[in-house]
Amino acid sequence: MENLLIMGINTRPMVNSALKLKYNTFSVSYFKTLDFIEPFNSKHILHQELAIGGAEFNCGSFEENFSSFKLLDLAEEYLDVVDKIIFTTGISANDFKGKFSKFKNKIYGNLNTEITNDKFKFYNKIKNKFNVPLTFKPVDVDEVVDIAKQYNDNQFILKPLDGSGGVGAFLLNNDTLNDFNKSNFESIILDGSYLMQEYISGVNLSSSVLSTNSESKNIINTRLLTGHDFNIKDNFVYFGNILPLTYESFIKFNPILKDNTYKIDNFNLNLFKNNFDKINENMSLVSQDLISSLDLIGSNGVDFILSEDSLKSRSSDFDENDLYVIEVNPRFQGTYECCEDVLGINMLDAHIKACEGELIEIPKLNNSNLLYSIKKIIYAENNIKVNDLNISKVYDIPYKNVKIEKNQPIVTILNSNSDLDLLIQDLDFAENKINKNIKFL
Repeated sequence: MENLLIMGINTRPMVNSALKLKYNTFSVSYFKTLDFIEPFNSKHILHQELAIGGAEFNCGSFEENFSSFKLLDLAEEYLDVVDKIIFTTGISANDFKGKFSKFKNKIYGNLNTEITNDKFKFYNKIKNKFNVPLTFKPVDVDEVVDIAKQYNDNQFILKPLDGSGGVGAFLLNNDTLNDFNKSNFESIILDGSYLMQEYISGVNLSSSVLSTNSESKNIINTRLLTGHDFNIKDNFVYFGNILPLTYESFIKFNPILKDNTYKIDNFNLNLFKNNFDKINENMSLVSQDLISSLDLIGSNGVDFILSEDSLKSRSSDFDENDLYVIEVNPRFQGTYECCEDVLGINMLDAHIKACEGELIEIPKLNNSNLLYSIKKIIYAENNIKVNDLNISKVYDIPYKNVKIEKNQPIVTILNSNSDLDLLIQDLDFAENKINKNIKFL
């Protein structure tokens, strides 16, 4: 039996998939939560289990505690004995340097993710072929202001050059940019480590793709959810997703569309609804083309924004120019478990086979077998202490008495149902139970 190592911030979903396959599974992760099913062997950075027996444990800040190098140090004794290495978010083959470089040949996935990890290199690589927001890499505050003046009809976001999940991104207010000085940027270092990117108002979407060295296949599209979708103003952090992408799932968390009354002149709702399949078709074509052009293999994701301007002016079919490519995730995406539920496949097995040159058959979804799946990450609104969160449909469960700091993740809600309205009701029910079992500090 082969030995398989899964590395990343949260390996729980992939370990669950691995336990259904014929591997001795090793795991190295940041989190090890109450619902983590122990594989053959595992190590983790955050030791929540110290709270067992009533002792208090403070999880602290992920941003301060986590690094890919800590994962590598924990994995060192495993690397000699495993046959395959697979990544989730938080680490890449580019981290395998020095004494770790000799283990790169065991990695099942993308061996060079420098272009996708560096968002400015990514922008320059694809800007002449794909529709992308205007993007710059300022070196100081003066350059930020100069760019804003030059493109005064645009609004911009500042976001980390190498980051994921919308963490650290914030919207620049053009009305006050002229008054900005270095004190406005005390929380960041403008030394080329941040991007200044045109803000595209619209709806966040994502496409999941399986690829070999010779072929890419879109397997499903999804509606991405950020803090903005839950009425947290200018919050771009990843909160979850609904899939598959249909007209119904598209409008569910859209404050303009969900009441079937688009508040913009000249918008034809029926035309939009009737042509919605064109959005899925264009997403599939663009994501397949993009993944192939970047020579990526295995499971990869492409994040898009469907611009609000295209909805305002819609008078015909959607085309590729309505979709802006935001970034590529050259590894498993946050939609992992939802994909497994909706498609009835083992995503880990599909990834390994794709890396070996085989694309599995993807089940076709239609009205007779359509299943919706939703994921929502619950973040702490203040510093909290958790009680018993072992609740139905709740995952990544912290141990009782664990303290979690403001803005850090508490749990993940995951659920599936053919009835989207019931799915949302169950989501709200689970969230209410979670809130009753946490204590503000």
